[in-house]
Amino acid sequence: MATIKEKVIKVFQNRIGSGFLREEIIDLVVKDYSETNRASVIPSDYCYNMVNAGINFDFHIFESLGEGRYRCLGPNHCYTGAIYWKGESVGEWKDGRYRLRQNAPSNLIRRIEVDQWIEPR
Repeated sequence: MATIKEKVIKVFQNRIGSGFLREEIIDLVVKDYSETNRASVIPSDYCYNMVNAGINFDFHIFESLGEGRYRCLGPNHCYTGAIYWKGESVGEWKDGRYRLRQNAPSNLIRRIEVDQWIEPR
């Protein structure tokens, strides 16, 4: 059985550049994979510019545009922009590589593999 990540990749592979509401993302995945629990599809967990301290920061396909809106960028996008946790900037992407700030919350730092730090703001 496919993982949620595999399902999301498959459903959105031909939708790069398109915008979606949170519910639309969930609906599209469940439409193609009816056995999927709606609560298991969490678009914010798959964003380049948002991090959740409770999961690994290892799968990115969307950019959060705020207020439950997302843009599909696809996996391995050469993203540049800030990374937010609970509305606070905790790092940044530059040309497809991310770095965290040393003042990022410790529970977040423990969950993310970081090879480069940036100075705190």
